[in-house]
Amino acid sequence: MIHMLHDLRAAFFLMIALAMLLFIWALAGLGAVLQPVRWSERTAYR
Repeated sequence: MIHMLHDLRAAFFLMIALAMLLFIWALAGLGAVLQPVRWSERTAYR
């Protein structure tokens, strides 16, 4: 019983780590696709 609980806890933390990685990769992909303009490169606010 203890080993099963330990495996479940390990799987839970593994899923959280994978979800965080997927979230970071999604943000990086969106940033690469959208290519936001830097505030220093804007011409309207100079």
